[in-house]
Amino acid sequence: MAPPPPPRPGLRQVRAAQLRGRARKRAITQVLLGSVFLIGALAYARSPDRHTQTNITWMTGLVLLSTVDVALGLRVLARLARRRAAWWVLGSAAWGALSVVLLGILLRT
Repeated sequence: MAPPPPPRPGLRQVRAAQLRGRARKRAITQVLLGSVFLIGALAYARSPDRHTQTNITWMTGLVLLSTVDVALGLRVLARLARRRAAWWVLGSAAWGALSVVLLGILLRT
């Protein structure tokens, strides 16, 4: 006699998997958007008139937006992976700190 077929996942499990997939895509998009904002800040840092107050204000805003977007994306990814909150907080802090250091290096030259 053949063994019984494995139970098919119910509608709840399928829907939960779909929602996790969408959340993961949104989180990755959020991190990519943060990367785009950082690239914008770096572009301002490489411009010829980078020391004007307007450009410094734009760079500050773009770095803040970048850090917030990366933090939101990492938070969702950490929750999906069931990691502690400390991981996404540390990752976001590292992202922000390294962004500021990189902008500082580019503004000195």
